[in-house]
Amino acid sequence: MRDRRMKQGAKLFLIAAAAMFLMFAGAGGAGGAEPAKASPSFLIAVFPLEDLRPSAETEGLGEVLAEGITDGLSGAPGIHVVERQRLKAVMDEIGLGMSGAVDEKTAVRVGKLLGANHLLLGSFMKFRSQVRVNARIVRTETGEITGTAKVTGKFEDILELEEKVVAGILSSCNRGE
Repeated sequence: MRDRRMKQGAKLFLIAAAAMFLMFAGAGGAGGAEPAKASPSFLIAVFPLEDLRPSAETEGLGEVLAEGITDGLSGAPGIHVVERQRLKAVMDEIGLGMSGAVDEKTAVRVGKLLGANHLLLGSFMKFRSQVRVNARIVRTETGEITGTAKVTGKFEDILELEEKVVAGILSSCNRGE
C-alpha cells in the first residue's frame, strides 16, 4: 500500500515537473535571456473534439478540427491559445493521448497544469451526409461552461463549418468575458 502511494506521488511529481518544464522551456529567446511574459487574461487550451459516432471516414477528424479551431482563435485579439504541442506533451505524459475522449474533470486538470484559465472541449457526429459540431468553453478554476457554439451542415463542408464554430466561440467569448 505504501509503495503504491509512493509511486502515485512520484507520478504526480513527474507530471508537475513536466508541465513546469513545458511552460518555461519556450519562455526565453536564445539562451533564455528574455524574461517570461505575464500570463494572459484569457488563455485557452483547445482539446481534440470527440467523435461520437466513429467511423473510418471520420478517423482523426477531432484532432484536425481542434487544429483548425486553434488557428482560428490564435489571431483573435485578447485570446491566447496554448500551443498544441504543449497540450499533446502533457496529455502524453499522463497517458491520455490526443484521441478526443477526455472527460471534463481530466481536461480541467490538464488545463491547470498548462496554466490555461479556459478550455475548449467539444464533439462532432457524422450521420449520413450531415455533421454536427459542438464546442463549449469551460472555465478551468470552476468547471463552469462560459460559452458554447454549435453548427450543423454537410460533411463535405466541414472546413466551412469549422470556421463557423470559431466565429461562434469568439462571439461567445465576447458575451461571456
